[in-house]
Amino acid sequence: MKLNNNELGHFVDKIKLQRDNMSKYRDQINNLKSKLEDKIKNDESTGMKVSKYLLAGSWKKHTILKATGDNPIDIDLVLFVTGDENIQNDLKKVHDYIVKYLKEIYPTKDIDNDVDAEGNTKSITIRFSGSGLEVDIVPVVPISDPAGYVWQPQRGGGGKYITSVENHLDFSLSLRKANPSYTSIVRALKCWKNEKELNPYENEGGISSFAIELIVGYLDLTKGVETNIEEAIIRFFQFLSESTFPDIQFAHAINNIPYYNTAIYIADDTNNENNAAKKINNSKWTEIKEEAEEAFDTLNLAQDRNNEGDTINEWKSVFGPTFNIK
Repeated sequence: MKLNNNELGHFVDKIKLQRDNMSKYRDQINNLKSKLEDKIKNDESTGMKVSKYLLAGSWKKHTILKATGDNPIDIDLVLFVTGDENIQNDLKKVHDYIVKYLKEIYPTKDIDNDVDAEGNTKSITIRFSGSGLEVDIVPVVPISDPAGYVWQPQRGGGGKYITSVENHLDFSLSLRKANPSYTSIVRALKCWKNEKELNPYENEGGISSFAIELIVGYLDLTKGVETNIEEAIIRFFQFLSESTFPDIQFAHAINNIPYYNTAIYIADDTNNENNAAKKINNSKWTEIKEEAEEAFDTLNLAQDRNNEGDTINEWKSVFGPTFNIK
């Protein structure tokens, strides 16, 4: 039997972060922002200034899930850093200063100053053990051309790339406006990713939440907006499991897809030169495709089941034993 949006809405409501629980995380973010702002403002030795702070990621895009044991609440705090004209050439210096400030502000907190073997920055994460909140600090440097874009440190391997945080958020908003089911579809697919342990890891790149958002958006743009949650989920799994996976790019983004040697290519929706799937290696992509094919077959079988109990059991095999529609 088929499941309607109201029934699947009950499932999505159970896996998403509830609005009533957001206030404690918001207070911690605001406190962190205020203390970090004071540190940077009062340290004139660096020449570094922050022109703007912006919350990003799934929190801002309304696709965040509630915390589980292996998947904490993860929020991106973007710092728009200004200073001398050459600051974009020394993003490692900016990173080191921010780590220093965080350690001064929170001497007892778990601050993950994550670098690779060559000393290149991968992430700055601060963890609040009481609430389970993890905040990724993302320093970016605004550039004048193209307007609204920034230099952002490359996570893993060093270097930097050009993107637009604000255009990301605007694109997400446009998808939500065009499709009232967009956030429910993305949340359900992120739940599948977590359940099947397909998250990106250090040396074994899985499929990121960002890549899922981009694929769902791409399908709405190229195949038509699908507001039926069940059909959109099945369409996603069918798309991933097909024998050939197309290069995904966006007409409204700058630049073109360059030469690449990764398993697949999913362009950043603001700059087609950035591959959101570059960490997915061939063996992991094969695993992702196999899981997607299994999910596609299972959910099609679920539609052919004659009673609710058998249908729910099929969905549970895809989304985990806690799946329910009541």
